[in-house]
Amino acid sequence: MKIWSELPSAQSREVVADAATALWLIFWASIAWRLYVLISSFAQAARLVHDGGVNLRLAAGDISANTSGVPVVGENLSAVVKSSITAAANPFVDFGSELETLILVLAAVISLLVLAVPLVPWLSRYVPWRVRRLRRLRAAHRVARSPRVSSHMAEKILAARALYSLDYQTLLQFSPDPFGDFASGRHDRLARAELATVGLRLRR
Repeated sequence: MKIWSELPSAQSREVVADAATALWLIFWASIAWRLYVLISSFAQAARLVHDGGVNLRLAAGDISANTSGVPVVGENLSAVVKSSITAAANPFVDFGSELETLILVLAAVISLLVLAVPLVPWLSRYVPWRVRRLRRLRAAHRVARSPRVSSHMAEKILAARALYSLDYQTLLQFSPDPFGDFASGRHDRLARAELATVGLRLRR
């Protein structure tokens, strides 16, 4: 499966672009992760508030159990103490849970924004370009390297495509006399010009 072009110049551009993209992703992903860890660490304060409320509820249960043994008013006193302390503890528990959730959500949103700002413009240009080159390369490789066609016939077909599709300036970069080469049956240089447009080498 073809990933990079066969021509050194085209292959170098693709490899450099792939490596630069990978490094860019790793760099910004590490920054976003560190930022998330930093912001989410403030959720520990919210957990302390939540745990304080929970501990207050537990204390209410213990106090209620101890006061239930008081003669005459024990049961009523126990219920009043438990309900009062629990009512005071509930706001701490709820506030701690909501604050922790809010901090974690903010940490995730801010980290994603930090990640998206540099990556979206980069990937919006890199991904379409890379996918387009990869599709052209693989399609050309599949067509040009058909085992059912001889190398001589393949060169002739590729040379014809080069004459009909490439501009004169490009043709002259590969052959000083493109029409003369084709007319005399020298198809290799024209075939090489056609394959170079998709990053493939001429294999004889």
